[in-house]
Amino acid sequence: MLPSMLVTITTACASGGKPADDDARPVRALPPDTAAAPPADGMPTGFGVAFGAADARARAIVYYQQCSATVVRLRASGSFGTPASAPRTVYCERNADGLPLGGVFDVDTSYTRARRLTIIRLDGARVRFTGAIDTARVAQGARLTRDVTREIAAVSRRAGRSYSVVPLTQADGTIEGWAIPVSTRGARTAILGGDMAFVRDATGVLRRTVDHTATWKLITVPTAGLVRLASAERDVAAVSDLSVARSLAERGRDIVVTTTIAMSALIPGLDPSGSRYRWEHERVTP
Repeated sequence: MLPSMLVTITTACASGGKPADDDARPVRALPPDTAAAPPADGMPTGFGVAFGAADARARAIVYYQQCSATVVRLRASGSFGTPASAPRTVYCERNADGLPLGGVFDVDTSYTRARRLTIIRLDGARVRFTGAIDTARVAQGARLTRDVTREIAAVSRRAGRSYSVVPLTQADGTIEGWAIPVSTRGARTAILGGDMAFVRDATGVLRRTVDHTATWKLITVPTAGLVRLASAERDVAAVSDLSVARSLAERGRDIVVTTTIAMSALIPGLDPSGSRYRWEHERVTP
């Protein structure tokens, strides 16, 4: 139950002990038309994959937001040259080796190439990073961010809502533009739901792939104790919900995210992805 979920600390590969005689058992194919066994944690088939994909985006978004704030401060302090003349566009990413990188760049008017790209490592002494960077892809992310910002501007003004647009590059090379709601009501508030995602299709047209604007909800975060985040989603919580959860966990808060079918606790413990927190799920019977 929930209390035990919050205090249990597990390792990166915790999934239950493996019986000693597993390796000796013969491998048998499933009979025709027989469904695979349900996941060992009792969650619906496919839940783990879908939740993992949403959480990976949430982690990347939280990193980008934290990195952006750091880069803006460093630029203002002269770390990238004289503030008045330093490149103005922010670059934030973890490279293929997992290094946290942040920097600044300019982009040409056609958004085809990043120029004056200056990057530092954010994992220590802020030393310059001199590895290879695909500047065309960086420029594509900047263009997508600009176009998504323009696309949602009218809706944002009418609704009185603020968004942070984050470019995320997926494993297949697709660049997604995520519009994440930002609360302007103070540090003790947050927004659940409300996120949108966009991609550019093969013809260059901007296409919306996620739209949770109808679930936008301002919440007040309690000053102490467990934080319960009630997602409006039935199965897997929205990326914005998980972003709020990740951000609060890094501030030392105990977090539980609920949907119609699941209760998910974010607890300290090494995750296979390298995160310092991992999720434990409990199925909820509708």
